[in-house]
Amino acid sequence: MKLFLKHLFSISILCVFLSTQLRANRILCLHGGGGNANSLQYQQGMQNLIEALPDYEFIFASSPVSGSVWYNDPPGGGKDPTYDPNWAEVSVNYLNNFVEANGPFDAILGYSQGVPMSLVYLATGSYNFDNVLLFNGYLPTTHVGLINVIDANSPYAQSALIFIAQNDYYFYEMGLELKSKFTSYTELISTNAGHALPTVSDVNFQAVINFLTNLNSSGNDTVDGSDQSSENPQSFRLNIYQGDNLNNLEVIDSRIIETSAQNQFFKAELIPE
Repeated sequence: MKLFLKHLFSISILCVFLSTQLRANRILCLHGGGGNANSLQYQQGMQNLIEALPDYEFIFASSPVSGSVWYNDPPGGGKDPTYDPNWAEVSVNYLNNFVEANGPFDAILGYSQGVPMSLVYLATGSYNFDNVLLFNGYLPTTHVGLINVIDANSPYAQSALIFIAQNDYYFYEMGLELKSKFTSYTELISTNAGHALPTVSDVNFQAVINFLTNLNSSGNDTVDGSDQSSENPQSFRLNIYQGDNLNNLEVIDSRIIETSAQNQFFKAELIPE
């Protein structure tokens, strides 16, 4: 019996590690103002993405701010902007904790107000995303403090996909300004998507798929014949489980491991005291 438990414990840890090492690309998704995780997850364009990319994992966060917004409008309206660079601090702190609990992530995806929130989080958050996808978004021009935070960190080094629609009448012109904040970007313009992600019938849908399927291509490149992977450590979460059978396991320890090595081995034993 002791031998069985020892093997069970060891196998559990090995399986968790392998699922981390071979994990799907994971995308943190931020909804629009007045929405929530479900409203974005079940938007038709998002459902089409999920269906087209079964090996990808889309993780949806919900704003902690009252009204389901990532940050509040200026108290005096658009003619009386805010100047506080920490205007979105509640959401930044929430996302720091969310990423710590649910990461690691390969990219951040923002929709509508989730777009400026993504830019603010890229500038002030505790996690460094390599890629960013911005749908139907804009710059927070009524928040001078947040614009200053974005400008202080632009042009952003992340590879960006920017999607806007000509018939998204309120946001289209503002969306055209987003590319000025990035050194590397792909801008997609739809003629019929409105204020929504492109669906599978949109001519831009395949370009979104192509961007997502190439998330890791830069990480596999070599320069002058040398392997660059050792210079780019990644963060992995190692969960340790315990239970009386493989269908009844609970996490008893969890930690973040940073490594650039291609292979990692872990060993755990139950030793009677």
